[in-house]
Amino acid sequence: MIISTAILPGSHPSNNPAGNHISHAFLVHFKPSFHTVRVLTRDPSSAVAQALAAQGAQLRLFDSAREGLDLARSLDEALDGVDVVVNALPGKTSDQVKRAVVEAAARSRARVYILDEYGLDHRIAAVPGHEHPGWLEKGRVSIETRERLKGRKVIALYATLFLEFAITPQMGIDVAKNTYTCYGSPTQPFSTTAMEDIGRAVARLSILALDPSTAPTVLDEVRIAGTTTTTYAEIRDVVARVRGVPGAEIEVRDVGELKEEIRESGPGEKAFYEYMKVVIGEGKVDFSAGNVNELVNPGGKLWKWKTVEEHVRGLLA
Repeated sequence: MIISTAILPGSHPSNNPAGNHISHAFLVHFKPSFHTVRVLTRDPSSAVAQALAAQGAQLRLFDSAREGLDLARSLDEALDGVDVVVNALPGKTSDQVKRAVVEAAARSRARVYILDEYGLDHRIAAVPGHEHPGWLEKGRVSIETRERLKGRKVIALYATLFLEFAITPQMGIDVAKNTYTCYGSPTQPFSTTAMEDIGRAVARLSILALDPSTAPTVLDEVRIAGTTTTTYAEIRDVVARVRGVPGAEIEVRDVGELKEEIRESGPGEKAFYEYMKVVIGEGKVDFSAGNVNELVNPGGKLWKWKTVEEHVRGLLA
């Protein structure tokens, strides 16, 4: 099966690491499966874009400042002849550009369209009635895209928290200072997935969705969980082991109080990671059941999922 694909990181690739990892997976890890990989970028001369070109990417200038027919024409040229469209546009992309991409995909011959998701399953609201505006926007785009691309395979991949984002001071985990703060139980399981593993999963889903023998196994909305689950306590223990220091005390705060703060502040007033702390504390980010890890990576034979310890060791190297 010969597959052509177009990937839309959209902005400068180095400012969109998820899109860069997705491109890398298509170009390197699953290169034999893809005849053509086109990467749309605002700056084809950048070091990151040139590195992708060296791996075999066909670079296409994607200037989201274009309007009307000019934007439509450039997208039509970029998507001409592709089988798969992978949307990895930044979250702040304008509605005009988002709709233009979907319209171009509808005009193309593409049979598979990967939605710009990759993170938390936003259908699980942190604070019902006070959802983060970004999650509401993703829900709207998903509905509109599926309506416009009826008859095509439209896939939403939810990968929980990026491993690279989960272990940060913003999320209450400061590896350098060995300090930890969580909302709810420190032993509450939650799932994380490294961006490089998300990229591989996107490539595998594209391959599976295009093959008539495996297409029925790919649902419209799927989850992966690279580490399966971890906890704040486990991460604390990993850091202690890697650094050779005593395990620190974990400061535990009331998740209900944080929820109330979000309600009182109004939608979008609290930082995105505050919403994430709520869904973790309430146990809504445990994707150990109902994920498609085995579908995309049977028996872990295609690649090794990146672990929390591997990431921590990288941070401390």
